Amino acid sequence: MTATARRIERASLSVGVIGNVLGAVAGIAVFQMSRAEALLLDGLYSAVMCGTGLVAMQISANAVRPPTRAYPYGYAGQETLYVLFRSLVLIGVIGVAVIQSGLAIFSFSRGDPAEPLVLAPVAWYVLWMSALCIGLAWRHRRDWILTKRRSEVLRSEYQAAVLDLKLTLAAGLALLSAPLLESTPLAVIVPITDPLLVLVLSAAVIREPLRTFLAAINEAAGAACGPELVARVRAGIEELLGSLSVRLLDLTVMKTGRTYLVVVYVNAEQPMNAAGFDQLRERVQDRCQSLLGALLFCEVIPTAHAPFDPGQDGG
Repeated sequence: MTATARRIERASLSVGVIGNVLGAVAGIAVFQMSRAEALLLDGLYSAVMCGTGLVAMQISANAVRPPTRAYPYGYAGQETLYVLFRSLVLIGVIGVAVIQSGLAIFSFSRGDPAEPLVLAPVAWYVLWMSALCIGLAWRHRRDWILTKRRSEVLRSEYQAAVLDLKLTLAAGLALLSAPLLESTPLAVIVPITDPLLVLVLSAAVIREPLRTFLAAINEAAGAACGPELVARVRAGIEELLGSLSVRLLDLTVMKTGRTYLVVVYVNAEQPMNAAGFDQLRERVQDRCQSLLGALLFCEVIPTAHAPFDPGQDGG
């Protein structure tokens, strides 16, 4: 990542932190005025984004540091760990909200009165937060594209802003529509609209952090990239090696954060010294760089036999 791309990424993360501070303060303040747990969930979501945004700024600076003896393949693994634990925190926040809402519904079913809601500030909150989330989503996505879609941190922040927008719209519109149910057969659930709404919102939004969490676990565990990308890299390397009297036996492609690791197993049909293998590795790395367009480490391993048996792709 170039110096310009790093500046763009850091500026975008700074804007995100400021925006999420404003969102968290607004959500918690409107919760205090309206007593709507759904808005508290929205505010806590923004608070988590603010805290993780500060961490992301440090991770972003570390991810582009050159390899050292302590970290021979660079620091990109920190980016994966950030995405993993950020998703885990979000899952925890949603889980706590589900438990609290379940307890509120249980208490109401036992005859305890539900706390009345004050809906006056909700409409203004929805307008403010929707505009804020749209602005953050636009900024993060634009900057992610400007940095050639290499920053997992910016992509994660963009997805979080879109998810926050969905939370805000769903919570606000459902709360504002609740009084319309008073004259319908659904009037019985009006007192518990808020905890029911929290359960519905939680079920709707839990998929994204779960999917991101599982993807980050796969990256951290060293899982190979998808078969389409591996096939594209294989075709490019086979084309290169075809003119060099070197036979490609197998390869692996893994991704950690914004960095790829490509390991190529080859069988040279003619004797080749160490300097020749260094030149071969450089040419293979250049080809992988052109195919993947991202920071990568490449290793070329001479061997007489493929390391993996055919069909040995299961985990």
